[in-house]
Amino acid sequence: MKKLFLLCCFFAVTLTINANGWIHFQTNYNNPNPIGIGRQRTPVQSPAVYLEDCTLSFNAFEDDCVIQLLDEDDAIVFSDIISAGTTSFLLPSTLEGEYQIQLIYGNFIFTGYIEL
Repeated sequence: MKKLFLLCCFFAVTLTINANGWIHFQTNYNNPNPIGIGRQRTPVQSPAVYLEDCTLSFNAFEDDCVIQLLDEDDAIVFSDIISAGTTSFLLPSTLEGEYQIQLIYGNFIFTGYIEL
């Protein structure tokens, strides 16, 4: 029992220290025209984004994509454009803490959480 407790403590500490990993996104649709169904019938797949230190790695977007980081008050602390065809993006090293990350791609907003 003591070994199990120590093993659980080890994993808890490892998970809180290590901020690297895959970012899990929720997908929202921003409907600019509220008339009609407003959504495509096929669900959109969220992008697969990996965070390592301050570098985001992902498959290239076909069009430009807006990236935003929001703090706990939902204030935008960082915003930039990811150019089409780009496969990685470097976040400012001056940012520290937990942020909500938004990738805005067309009418879709992919929302996740990261710790820098």
